[in-house]
Amino acid sequence: MEFVIPLLALIGVIVVATVLNKKFPRVPLALFQILLGAMVSWLPFIPLTLEFEPEVFMVCLIAPLLFSDARVTSRKELWVYRKPILFMALGLVLITVIGLGYAIHMLIPSMPLAAAFALAAVLSPTDAVAVKSITQGLPLPSSLMPILEGESLLNDAAGIVSFKVALAVVLSGVFSVQAATFNFLIVSIGGILAGLICGFLFVKLRLSLRQNGFEEVNSLVAIQFITPFVIFIIAEELAVSGILAVVAAGIIHGIERDRLQQTSTKIQITSSTTWSVLSYLFNGFVFVLLGFLLPEVVHGLLMSQEISIMVVLGFTLLISVGLFLIRYIWVYVLHRNFAAIEGHETHGEADNVSRGRYAFLTATCGIHGTITLATAMSIPYALSNGTMFPYRNTILFISAGVILLSLIFATVVLPLALRHAAHHVKDEKSLLSIQEATQLILQRTIQLLHAESDQGHKRATFRVIRELEEQRRMMEEGKASRLSSSVLRKLQEIAREAEMKKLTEMIEQGEVSSQLMMHYPVISEPQELYTVRSNLRRIWFGYKMYWMKKKLKKLSSAQLPPKIASRTKKMTEFVEELHRVKGGLRQAAIQAIQQHMTPDNRYEAMFMIQYYARLQQATLSEEEEANFMEKVSEVRLLSIQLKRDLVQKLEESEQITPATRLKLLQNMNYEEMLLLDPA
Repeated sequence: MEFVIPLLALIGVIVVATVLNKKFPRVPLALFQILLGAMVSWLPFIPLTLEFEPEVFMVCLIAPLLFSDARVTSRKELWVYRKPILFMALGLVLITVIGLGYAIHMLIPSMPLAAAFALAAVLSPTDAVAVKSITQGLPLPSSLMPILEGESLLNDAAGIVSFKVALAVVLSGVFSVQAATFNFLIVSIGGILAGLICGFLFVKLRLSLRQNGFEEVNSLVAIQFITPFVIFIIAEELAVSGILAVVAAGIIHGIERDRLQQTSTKIQITSSTTWSVLSYLFNGFVFVLLGFLLPEVVHGLLMSQEISIMVVLGFTLLISVGLFLIRYIWVYVLHRNFAAIEGHETHGEADNVSRGRYAFLTATCGIHGTITLATAMSIPYALSNGTMFPYRNTILFISAGVILLSLIFATVVLPLALRHAAHHVKDEKSLLSIQEATQLILQRTIQLLHAESDQGHKRATFRVIRELEEQRRMMEEGKASRLSSSVLRKLQEIAREAEMKKLTEMIEQGEVSSQLMMHYPVISEPQELYTVRSNLRRIWFGYKMYWMKKKLKKLSSAQLPPKIASRTKKMTEFVEELHRVKGGLRQAAIQAIQQHMTPDNRYEAMFMIQYYARLQQATLSEEEEANFMEKVSEVRLLSIQLKRDLVQKLEESEQITPATRLKLLQNMNYEEMLLLDPA
């Protein structure tokens, strides 16, 4: 219980911090998490000291975080901005580890050089998640965020590999430039190869299971969930970088999702939701843990007397300034490689920044966070000979201080540095109305569904896309609220008369039985109400009819008394007969509506024709229809999730008000309720 209670408390803090961040969006989520984590550490029922096994901390926290980031990183942007990303993720990390390492050793001569390098490696990774939480709504140059995200992914791996090399030197006490360089290359290249091979094998395993009929969604997602942990352990057992292996495997899994298109919609939804929750908890956990451990770090520093608290505060400030200057100078010198990117076009005033301003913004966005603290926490308490790790408490304190300073500095400086561009953008960009936001969301959802449709769900995806296109078309023409019920009912009467006339002809010609004439009006009557309902109500009606058919089918297969069985058989034959002739009846209805179309009723007539055209699709068997409707349900749920994500992005970019966001989400919740509860 000594571990469970703090764990539950930290998870609760993550949720509370998120609520506060939504209430006060200008304060970064990470700062709320750190502050609340520190407050929780003072609660009387929470133990002050927690011991972490470094290897367990690495495999349980860092591995899934980097795998998740690599999995969702855009391969296209990685390729387009590959040159500046590599300059930042590899070149800058190397300069930082060497230059800052020697500077730290000069500041603290008693700290071994290898330990100073380890501290510099700890401070080299940046955190794109923290950057996003601070810069949302701010007009950064359009190329900057993709570069920061790519840098964050790759410099995490480069920084951690450098850290492990330096850590090995501290633990062994032996240092050689040639040996360290050779070890770095072997560990790095070996980690990448191990990740690519293992990642491919895991993808192949899941695809093979699906191809052999294994469609258990939870099991397939569970295999994906354990992938980073297994790959990290395998790579470490092979004495190569588990971190680089996990990043490579994450990219392989991203390619599987984007290009192979072999994953069903249901698996995509479950996988996306699972990783979204885990990434949220893991990222939040590290910042909350930082606040939670701050009192312990300060207490440990005071008790160990490694260095004076005031002196280490001064060193923390100097190291933070040094990190900023190294980053600024690096980007300033190499600015041509950031600005002149083939295929990149500027997108307004935010992109028209000077060389010095671009370097300043990039340096300010070099926020440290999750990986920095997680790596620092993985430092062992003792060396192999049993002595304490040199300056462990000092390293932890400086790491925590640099994280806090980078967060606070960016929070204060970025809005001030970008206030002119922000005012300019706000003057040009007005808030979207709920109609405009809905139309934009529909358009983007259609594009995403087109991109994510796989072979097994192509027909179902196209059906949902047609529904969304109909909604969008109605909104574009501005007639969604001007549909005349009286005109619709008149057209319905015309269509019904045409159907009855056609049915009479078929009876007279002996194509169908006469009993169909008596029952058809009763069966077709609900369709009149159906066409004037909203899209959500039509989905509701469709699901009711679908589940009613399933219940009738189940009833017909049950053991019934002879009299009831005979009636059921007659009803089944009647339904089959109706199913056979309804195509001709609907075609007659379409022709009648077309003949009565006028400029005054054109929109209502087109609405009715589209409705009958959808019903005119090729008929399916009961089993095929059940499978098809299940796939349609999955795609509709996916479309709702895509809409929610788009609403979140619109709010983060300050294109909609909180009230508009709430109304949009309420509509989506209602739509989801209808899909999940068809009874």
